[in-house]
Amino acid sequence: MTITEIINTKNNKILIDKITKKFYENFKKEYKTFLDFIDGIPVKFDQEWYASLMLNRLMFIYFIQRKGFLNNDLDYLRTKLNQCQENKENNQFYSFYRYFLLKLFHQGLGNQNRNTELEALLGKVPYLNGGLFTVHYLEQTYPQITIPDTAFTQIFNFFDQYNWYLDERPLKNDHEINPDVLGYIFEKYINQKQMGAYYTKEDITEYISKNCIIPYLFDAVKSENYDFWNLLKDYPERYIYEAVKTGVDLPLPEHIARGLNDVSQRQNWNQPADDNYGLPTEIWREYITRKTRYLEIREKLVNGEVNHINDLITYNLNIRQFAEDVINNCQDPQFLYNIYDQLGKMSILDPTCGSGAFLFAALNILEPLYDACLEKMTSFLEDNHKDHKKMIQQFRQILNDVKFHHNQRYFILKKIMLNNLYGVDIMEEATEICKLRLFLKLVAQVTPNHSLPNYGIEPLPDIDFNIRAGNSLVGFANYDQVKKAVEGSQQLKLDLFSDMTRI
Repeated sequence: MTITEIINTKNNKILIDKITKKFYENFKKEYKTFLDFIDGIPVKFDQEWYASLMLNRLMFIYFIQRKGFLNNDLDYLRTKLNQCQENKENNQFYSFYRYFLLKLFHQGLGNQNRNTELEALLGKVPYLNGGLFTVHYLEQTYPQITIPDTAFTQIFNFFDQYNWYLDERPLKNDHEINPDVLGYIFEKYINQKQMGAYYTKEDITEYISKNCIIPYLFDAVKSENYDFWNLLKDYPERYIYEAVKTGVDLPLPEHIARGLNDVSQRQNWNQPADDNYGLPTEIWREYITRKTRYLEIREKLVNGEVNHINDLITYNLNIRQFAEDVINNCQDPQFLYNIYDQLGKMSILDPTCGSGAFLFAALNILEPLYDACLEKMTSFLEDNHKDHKKMIQQFRQILNDVKFHHNQRYFILKKIMLNNLYGVDIMEEATEICKLRLFLKLVAQVTPNHSLPNYGIEPLPDIDFNIRAGNSLVGFANYDQVKKAVEGSQQLKLDLFSDMTRI
């Protein structure tokens, strides 16, 4: 990244924090109001949980309705609320929740089989699956839940103040919302010392994830057997971050250079460095340390002294760029297949996943690696390597599988969610938000086609096994203990044998 890009990224994060803080403060008030409207749940904890569940579902629908997925109506929920109030008698205060919303959730978005009457009520809406809209445990436990229309009128008035964008465009003003806001809401909610719960920031999750995943991948494919370290030797500047290189090619001003060999001449070294030399807030002493470090690292790269994947961590080099370049410059189909195969076998577990901060960081690391593999496979097919017929056939099969999905990115994201990402959290609400965010990431890749069945949308994958609520610290030592606990408590809803075969 260039300095300009770093500054723009920082400014964008400041804007996002500002937007999110404002949205969250208002959301918190609306949540409390919505909570008070819910009747039929005597347990306070369950009532709060259900309020969160309903608002999460409604926000999910707000995102997808603005993309035309629901009867091609960008204000689908508001339209249906108005229709319900018009069609029902004036003394029927709970018409929308009972008559429409639960049917939309359970029989529409969560069920593929619909009768004519239901089609007339809902209009054309896709079957999404994914578990988000199936009958929830709370709805089974408290079948008499009621929520008045007034509650939905009020929450829709709040939601309608914002533009809901399902894609990943940068937010430009405080009236724009994207799916990341769900994670930020949870971040604000979860940072509670009394619970011992904290949200990990993006820069930390990205740093830890890339420096775990990529070295593991290189070790798994036995990268020491392949010669690609010349990339570092031939293109050293490519793998040194722009922030490290800022101003290092400029000669030192004379009043600063005097102190290099004479300590007594360093009285100006604690002054802020000139803008064209230093990073924001950097003083001359820090600039000189950074420049010295840059020259040392560059010399090691040019001399071929960096020849192990862990060295890139030690010297804080761009390990993500290097991994992508290794794939893009691969000349051995077998090595490419090994990388792709090991990517698919990699299991990444966050035992305290919350709303998915680390899992999304891992996804962002894996996605460009998968993409680079598929692009390189396409290149090998076009070149028609006759000496590697078996590998070429494997590549052809993999690329054919991609065609059965909406696009290549959808295929990659779905593969990552099913094969790579696993999370556990003691808060069930957290796991619900995590799954919801993953689903939104997938749906964002799809453009509705109104001429095709189900809008051309394939059902969302079942990731209930991947993302689970539970206690990562207290569990069972062996299979017999699991079986005994399940049989003793008669937890029939746990498909024990099916789950154990997947562990």
